[in-house]
Amino acid sequence: MANLLNPKLSPKRISLLIGIIAGLLLAAHRLKFGEGYAYSSVHKEARDCGIPAEQMTSAASLEEMTTTVSPAVTNDYDMKICDRFGESYNASQLPNALKGMGHLVVVDRLQLLFCYVPKVACTNWKRILMILQGSLDIKRRVTHMEVHQMADRSLRTVAHLKPAELKKVMNYTKILFVRDPFTRLLSAYRDKLEKPGRVDSDRFRSRWSSKMASRTMDNQARRKKNDVTFEGFANYLANPSNTLDIGEEEHWRPINRLCKPCAIKYDFVGRFEQLERDSRYALNDLLHSNFTGGLMNSTDLTNSSDNALLDKYFSGLKLETLKGLYQRYQLDFKLFGYQTLQQLVEELVKPNGNDKRTQGKEPKPAIRSGT
Repeated sequence: MANLLNPKLSPKRISLLIGIIAGLLLAAHRLKFGEGYAYSSVHKEARDCGIPAEQMTSAASLEEMTTTVSPAVTNDYDMKICDRFGESYNASQLPNALKGMGHLVVVDRLQLLFCYVPKVACTNWKRILMILQGSLDIKRRVTHMEVHQMADRSLRTVAHLKPAELKKVMNYTKILFVRDPFTRLLSAYRDKLEKPGRVDSDRFRSRWSSKMASRTMDNQARRKKNDVTFEGFANYLANPSNTLDIGEEEHWRPINRLCKPCAIKYDFVGRFEQLERDSRYALNDLLHSNFTGGLMNSTDLTNSSDNALLDKYFSGLKLETLKGLYQRYQLDFKLFGYQTLQQLVEELVKPNGNDKRTQGKEPKPAIRSGT
């Protein structure tokens, strides 16, 4: 390079220097603006998923997103947390731990194990997994209910694998997508229990409203047929005697119970809050699938990641209920790094158990979405 900077440059060396500079400028341009991660695309996905665009990305995070080679560096989790919660498994315990795992899907064509979680873009992922394994044509338009019905028939899970098969698939790439526990709960409530007029929601309301009301003393729900308040829903979940073992309760069952991340070390943990970025990384960089179908636009948004809605629903809860909810989902909060809600609950719930909202005229606490 020293020779290139010599004031007595030949035309040939000048041409070479110009070529080097042009190449560096082009590389810098691509690094800055990225390929396939334009802000307009991120903004569209935020809208489609019911997430404010500013929560999906900011100008700073957009630059970080386009310059980060591998999101897996930050989307890992610490198995030592499992030890602290007494949730560690050794090799001999693994087969029993995986029994009945109907959410862990096997896609042999891609040597993939994917654990889907209700209310974490699960309909989208079932559709994509069926396309990847060849059981659904990418051009076929299917409804929300059709996706789930087809998935039940065509997607194979580890639940019924024989020991030899189980040992083989544990060498596959393992992927899990997670979501802030409280926004996931709010999404489940608004989708399954709050909205009347849809067949799926009406079925849930009929089955669960009376059950939850009877176990939580939700008088308002008792006065209204097939209705349950968010407070009644939260009280039901905060009560440790309710085991959440019934099949339909998968929508609010903790992720650590659905996907057993303490028994299975997932290679990549994507986040609902960064759905487009992490989905593209999983599909293209990890699986090399060249999937071009895109994420299916949600037809039933709940906007449950919106801070104003979180304030509206959670700020009316008693602190004892918030504490019970946090205890129920504590491992999810800690394992996947959703610290903001944990810190807020710990700040509001004082050691002596006093509810701050009963002291004077202090304002209601605001629940903020995790990062």
